[in-house]
Amino acid sequence: MKKKIIIRFSMRGMLMGLVCCLVIASGITGMSLLAADKPEPHLQKNLEKSLSVTAIPVVKQDADVLVIGYGQAFPVHLMEISPQVSGRILEKNETLEQGGRVEKGDLLFKLDATDFKIKAEKAAIKIKLQENQVGQLRVSLEKDQGRLAAVIQNTLLSKAEFTRLKNLYDRDRVGTLSGAEQAEQSYNSLLDTQRKMEKTIALYPLQIIEAQNNLSDARSDLKTARLNVKRCVIIAPFSGRITEESIEVGTYITLGTSALTLADDRVIEIQVPLSDKEAFERLGLRKNTNNKSWFSNLQKIDCRVETMTGKVTARVPGSVHRTVKYDPSSRTLYLAVRVNREALAHTPDAIPVMDGMFCKVSIRGKSLTDAVRIPESALNSDNTVYLARNNRLTTLPVVQIMEEGDALFISGDFEPLDQIITTSLSNPLENMLLDVLGTDDLKKKAEYTAQTGVTP
Repeated sequence: MKKKIIIRFSMRGMLMGLVCCLVIASGITGMSLLAADKPEPHLQKNLEKSLSVTAIPVVKQDADVLVIGYGQAFPVHLMEISPQVSGRILEKNETLEQGGRVEKGDLLFKLDATDFKIKAEKAAIKIKLQENQVGQLRVSLEKDQGRLAAVIQNTLLSKAEFTRLKNLYDRDRVGTLSGAEQAEQSYNSLLDTQRKMEKTIALYPLQIIEAQNNLSDARSDLKTARLNVKRCVIIAPFSGRITEESIEVGTYITLGTSALTLADDRVIEIQVPLSDKEAFERLGLRKNTNNKSWFSNLQKIDCRVETMTGKVTARVPGSVHRTVKYDPSSRTLYLAVRVNREALAHTPDAIPVMDGMFCKVSIRGKSLTDAVRIPESALNSDNTVYLARNNRLTTLPVVQIMEEGDALFISGDFEPLDQIITTSLSNPLENMLLDVLGTDDLKKKAEYTAQTGVTP
């Protein structure tokens, strides 16, 4: 009985195992058939994203080299005004304050001239006294010269009388010895008078010269006193602007003390440093043959001055006035560029070039071929431009040649079919794929992205 039961269970297990194998086999067969009927999936390619930009073709043309320099503006005529005499300040101009403007001949301030007027009066009195003394000496000289002639004549007569009496007494014993001696005394007395008068007359020229010198001194004192009276009134030597002022009415100011500083801002000068390459290669400066200046034809160089004051600027014509100096340590040549205030008449709304302003000076140099004109915005701050070269972004270093309004002229190693990207880019990747569009296409793409949020 037990044997039959074991055989029966064994047959049932075999049947169940066979059924399971059949189910598994049918499942595998079905899956294989389904897999065979399913179409193969397409492999998705890794597409590179392109950057849409606008660009302009590279068009080469002739242009003049433009050298850019920077410097601070200063007035050509700057004078420190100080009084030539000491005194108390009685009056000053109402506009005499920092920033105020005065015209040539205007009163700046006035000093008390009382002491100088008194000295002038004393000098005038002294002149009259010295003139009288010179006149008296000349009259006395003339009188003494007349008296001397009479004394000389009397001396000669007395000498002749003395000689006659002495000879008569010595030779013929005629007359008396006392008579001869009396005649001798008379002669000696007249001779002594003659000699004294000759000495006196000889001193007259020296006395007259001394009196004339005193007269000259008195006249000089009068001239100085009158000049000091005029110096008490200080007037503006030229039209200009007050840059510094430190005087008050009632205070005492001494000779040579700085009272104010006057600047004539009608002519402004900027000293522009240029390198050797800029000065000699790009501007083509050459030595002057007449030895009057270092370089020739400086005044014919065309230049423009622009104030660096932000968006509102003044761009006015300037002129190269002279060569200031050459610094061998930095190999830098300094040019003095001047701007006249009349040049601002054509730009009345612009900020004028003023004292102390930092200016940009553009100097036109030699002509250059194969220059490329681009918008000012296309030039990067490091003097490079972005190119579309074979539909790839390429950064190219360039040289700025000249400015012309909102455009620039540059030169560089351009290749045929290069295009200069005019779209503003921020840190683009070198050699990235580009999609060069026209301006209208770029506007449409921007509008679509703004509306849908999707970049086409």
